Parts: sequence; structure tokens; C-alpha cells
Amino acid sequence: MGLFTDDKGRPELVVHPDIKLGRATFRTVDESEPVEQTPRQRARREQLRRVTAERLAKEKTGDTDPEKGRTPPAHPVQPQ
Repeated sequence: MGLFTDDKGRPELVVHPDIKLGRATFRTVDESEPVEQTPRQRARREQLRRVTAERLAKEKTGDTDPEKGRTPPAHPVQPQ
């Protein structure tokens, strides 16, 4: 059999002995500096915020039909 398989040939989960015995210590990860965004990324993020704010404002005022996911027509068609 292979190094990490049991008697039936199934892979075994290999756990470090320190974890099994409760001796593992966890270190906090240092905060990394924020990554600089390209102008295109900033523009895309701003556009997404703006569109989301507009959509939420329309839903709040009732300008959209949430069931259909679109705005009603400006001039409803009158049946004749």
C-alpha cells in the first residue's frame, strides 16, 4: 500500500502531530497594506456603487416592478 492509504487503499487524512496533541499555536496574520487600484478598477467600483444606489432608490420610491425586474413604461399603453 501507499504511504498515505489505509488497509483498503483509501486515502488517509494526514494531520500534524502538534494539532492532534493540542500543541499547535495560532498566529494572527499581520494586516497587509491596501493594494493600489488602477484607474479602471476605481471607475468600475464607483460605477457599481452608483448603479446600485440608483436601483435601491428606485425600489424604495416604487418606480420599479420588483416582480418583473424592470421599470414600468413612461407612458402606459391604453387599450382601445
